[in-house]
Amino acid sequence: MADSVPSTSFTCQRVNKTTFVIIEDDNYGEQPYIYVKVYPAHLIITDTGCNAPRSKEASLISLRKYIETFPHPINGGQSLNPNGAKDYVIICSHCHYDHILGISQFVRTQPAIVASAFDKSFILEDLPKHSLCKYLNVPTPSYKVSHWVRHLESLNLSDTSFRIQFLHVPGHTPDSLAWYDIDEHHLYVGDTFYEQHRSVKVPPLPDDADSIPGLPETQGAVIIPDEGGNWIQYMSSLDVLLSFVRHQNQELRCQHGLSHNPMLRVKVGCGHLTHNADAEQTILEVQGLFERIIAGEVPVEASQEKRGVIYDYWIEGKGSKYSVLAPRHLAEEARKHFHPPKSG
Repeated sequence: MADSVPSTSFTCQRVNKTTFVIIEDDNYGEQPYIYVKVYPAHLIITDTGCNAPRSKEASLISLRKYIETFPHPINGGQSLNPNGAKDYVIICSHCHYDHILGISQFVRTQPAIVASAFDKSFILEDLPKHSLCKYLNVPTPSYKVSHWVRHLESLNLSDTSFRIQFLHVPGHTPDSLAWYDIDEHHLYVGDTFYEQHRSVKVPPLPDDADSIPGLPETQGAVIIPDEGGNWIQYMSSLDVLLSFVRHQNQELRCQHGLSHNPMLRVKVGCGHLTHNADAEQTILEVQGLFERIIAGEVPVEASQEKRGVIYDYWIEGKGSKYSVLAPRHLAEEARKHFHPPKSG
C-alpha cells in the first residue's frame, strides 16, 4: 500500500471534525496553509497555495488532484473529495500569490469563488501588482469572483445554506477576509496574523518558512506590505476580530453553563504556521505587540529596502511568538494617527 501512494508536495492534518489543513511545501518557502471543510455535497477551500513544489521529485503537485485522489489515514483512507464528486467553494482570504496561484486548477469545475467586497478594485485593477506575481515574474492567474461578500454576511448558494460568517479585516491588504465556522467554533484569518514558529513541527517541511533573506529571526514575521497595507485599518480590524471572538466565547459559556469544558473556546486558523490556537489570546497578543510598536516602545531590530521602500523589522527578544515587518512610512503614519504630537 505504501508503495502505491505517490510522493507529494502536500501534507495534511485534521483541524476539527469537518475540516483539514493542507500545507504546501513550495518553492517560494511560503508553506501556505490551505483549509478544506467537508460538506455532504461541497468542499469549502480557503486559498489554493503556490502551485510550485520545492521538491523536483514529487509526483503529485496539483492541489486539486491531491484533494481528489490522495488517500488519508485520518480520513478513513479516502481522499477529501473522491473523484471530484463534490462541488467546490473557494474562499480567497486575500489575493497574494501564495494564496491564489493554485486557483486555475479549479476554474474548469466552475466553483463558487468568494472574496471581500470591501475594496473590489484591489482585485479587479492591477492584480499582477497587488498579488505580487509581477515581482516574482510568474503569470497572474485568471479567475472571476462570483460572490463579493459583505461584512458579517453568511454564505448561501442556490441549493445550500452554509453556517459560516464573513468578516472584513483590511490591513494586511484591503481585500483581507476572515470567516467563522459557527458549528466548529473556528475562525480563519488568512495572513492577518500568525505565530513565528509552528507549535508542533511537521517533519516533511523545512523549518524556515517565510524566512526573509538578510534579516535575523524572520521566520513567520507578520508582514504589512506596501502594496495596499494600512496599519491604521489593521488596528481597527483587530478590534473587530477581538469583539467578535469575545462575543462567541460568551455565547459558548451561556450555551454550556459555567461548568462547561474550558477548552471549548473559539480557535483560530491562519494562513501560515498556526492552525489551532486560542483566538482571543492570539488576537490580544498581536494587538498588544502592534500597539507597542506603534508607540515606539519596541526598537527596530533590522531594516531593508524592498522595491524602493524601507521596511523595518520588530521583535521583542529571542523566543518571541510574533514579529512584524512593515514599511517604515506605514509605522510613522500609524504613530501620528494614534499618538499625535501635542500642540504648543
